Amino acid sequence: MNRRELLQLTGVSLGFIATGCVGIDPPQDTDSDSDQSENSTPGLDANTETTQTPDPDQSETPSFAEINAEARQTLDPDHSIQIKNELSDPVNVRATVTRETTGETVHNQTYTLQPDATVMAYNTRQANPDSIEEFNVSVTANGSTDSFLVETDQCMGDVIAQVTESEGIDMVYSIC
Repeated sequence: MNRRELLQLTGVSLGFIATGCVGIDPPQDTDSDSDQSENSTPGLDANTETTQTPDPDQSETPSFAEINAEARQTLDPDHSIQIKNELSDPVNVRATVTRETTGETVHNQTYTLQPDATVMAYNTRQANPDSIEEFNVSVTANGSTDSFLVETDQCMGDVIAQVTESEGIDMVYSIC
């Protein structure tokens, strides 16, 4: 694995962790006769019930699934689309952003990027979405094109389109 791929993987993983999109729901408590007999404490009757008094200072914490479901239904229009040139030569890159519901092109521009340069091409906030919408982000460079649907919800992160030698266009994003 080369250094750039390792850095990409690390960046995406950190993005998932930072946005709360990675996690495992704790196992649900199950009571069965076999579990009680195997896990019983010496000196206690297996039929004895113990109860814990809930701490009033601790509220019930929602599961990751509940948090993610809420994030998918909450508007967040602020998603940037960045383009990075990972080549050793300058490259011309075209970025096109289309509103899916109407087919309207909200952004269509060509950029000349120097090696290792990054440009913030567009932010979905500029389209003034008043509800959760989808935008098709299409990036073309050196005869290679890739596209990705960005949703204006809290579950979606920013998008970085990387122009690379091996992949052509590589879209990097986080989503829960």
